[in-house]
Amino acid sequence: MNIIKVSNYEIQSDVAREAFLKFNHKDIAQKLDLKQDAEYLYVKFINQEYRLGKKSSVIQRIEDDSTYVDAGFYEIMSILDLLDNVGRFSKHELKASRNFVAPTGLKEVVNAGNTQRNSWIFSRNAKAFSGKLDKLEKACEEIGGVKIDKGDVGYIINIFDYIQLMFVYYDEDSDFEPEIKVLWTDNVLEFVHYETTYYMLEYLFEKILKIMDK
Repeated sequence: MNIIKVSNYEIQSDVAREAFLKFNHKDIAQKLDLKQDAEYLYVKFINQEYRLGKKSSVIQRIEDDSTYVDAGFYEIMSILDLLDNVGRFSKHELKASRNFVAPTGLKEVVNAGNTQRNSWIFSRNAKAFSGKLDKLEKACEEIGGVKIDKGDVGYIINIFDYIQLMFVYYDEDSDFEPEIKVLWTDNVLEFVHYETTYYMLEYLFEKILKIMDK
């Protein structure tokens, strides 16, 4: 008898996709100005389009060669958390903030930031980026980042239309370890839960590294 092991990630993403079938797709599309057709709702996440099956719950990335790739856990949870929360807003309340704050500055967060339990996300990727500044810049530009004069590499990156982050990277030198600093638009937690900010970061760093390794 074969025993099929299902990870917690798979369980969570399956539950989220099942819940998506009950979302008010028409309302979400109108509020966020999203494209849709009879079968799919289309969402842009980190400069790439996704299609979400309104009847099938399938969530796929649309690649440049027009192929479809099933989205992973971080993509699914990031996209669906945003769409779920949008239902609480009227269209005129949906406004992109231009103010950036560190995680510790987010109103709903207490004792958060790079020093909390997810600090390994930053340290692990900071080391992976070290000594590759040119490739890091090119990757940030490929995902639509806007260059800023901060750190050794600095960009404003669109995660969703209503959520941006400021990514600043300092490479290692004789005195300091490499470091990533991230600032979020100050109303990010109106659109997603705090845990989702780390799902978005995990996928952002994964995507950047994939581009750098081409």
